[in-house]
Order: sequence, then structure tokens, then C-alpha cells
Amino acid sequence: MFKRSVVVVEDEDFLRGLLATTLEAADFQVGTAANALDARRVIKNMDPDALVLDINLGRGHSGFDIAEATMAEMPDVAIVFLTDLPDPRFAGKEAKVIPKNVAYLNKRMLEDTQTLINALEAVLTEKNVEQFRHDLESARPLANLSRTQIQIIQLLAAGKTNAQIAEIRKRSIAATESAISRTLEAMGIDTKATGNARVEAVSQYLGITKLVSD
Repeated sequence: MFKRSVVVVEDEDFLRGLLATTLEAADFQVGTAANALDARRVIKNMDPDALVLDINLGRGHSGFDIAEATMAEMPDVAIVFLTDLPDPRFAGKEAKVIPKNVAYLNKRMLEDTQTLINALEAVLTEKNVEQFRHDLESARPLANLSRTQIQIIQLLAAGKTNAQIAEIRKRSIAATESAISRTLEAMGIDTKATGNARVEAVSQYLGITKLVSD
């Protein structure tokens, strides 16, 4: 019987092996890679039906880069992102808009490995993919912030001043100060209360990203 093939790209050895075993048990032919360079070789040799991609692969190219390069050469390949990032906008400069036909699973929200198998079935058949989009969950951290507001809080977390943020975003100081205030308010921070609202906002954001990196 013909087996569908999938390449798993994950830099954590234990998880990569676990995913491979799980998918093989579900009757997939599986190739694995620990980084973008390995992935390119395995994908070229295997010509897979689907990819399961971590986003943060350490130094070098990300899962986003692998997806873009593969889809440019193999437009029919199905893709599932399996990542610690609850929201792709947290990837900073690497942030991408996830296409509708791509699944996005947060490792911390997976109840069991069957969810991954179901997500693969969805992207391979292009049916019910929206059920496997954890990046669109209303309960995800900072879900109510816009892409602009995510960028602003990231710049604040990087220690940028209002003037530096204005220069980076090519906006006036007045517009930047207003955008920062709206961002803090969207995070539920009272900008008029006693204390440093910026510090509170950055602390809140770094608390989320620390959970991702742990």
C-alpha cells in the first residue's frame, strides 16, 4: 500500500524521534531533520507530501524559511507548523502571515499526538484546516493586540526609546507616543496609574516569551 511521506524538522532530538515514531505508527513514511540544511537535503531526496516544521531551529534559517523555499519549488506540499510560539507574530522580524491552507499547532496546546495526525490529514486533503489553527485561538496570549502593537511591545522590550521606535517605524514622535499608549491600554495597563507602565508591559511580554523559551 502506498504510504504518504512527511519530513519532520525539529531541533530537539527527543521530540524529533517521538514525532517520527508516532507518524510511522500512523502509516506515514517519515524523514527527519534537525536544521534547515539537513531539511533541504532530506526534502530534495524524499519529495514529501507534507512537512511538520518547528519554527525556531536555533541559529540559521527558521521553519518559516524552510516552508517558503519548499513551497516555491513544490507548491503542492502540505505544511503543519508545530511550535512553542503561541502566535507567529511573536517571531519578531521573522513573523509571517500563516496561509489558510497551513496548520499551526502550539506544542503546549496539544492534548495528544492524534491532533498532529488529524492536522496532517486536514492539510493533505485541504479540509477543515481551520480547526488546526492555534494561532487564531482567542485565548492565546495578547490575542487582542494588532500586528503593529505586537511590534511596539517588542521594541519596548528591546529597550528602544520613543525616538528610536519612531525612527524604526518611520513615524512622528507624537504618533509613536499615541501608538504606545494604545498598546499599553490594549494590554490592560493603566497608563495614568502610579508606577512605570512601560516596565509593566515589558514584564508581561517577557513573561510570555519566557514560557515559550523554557
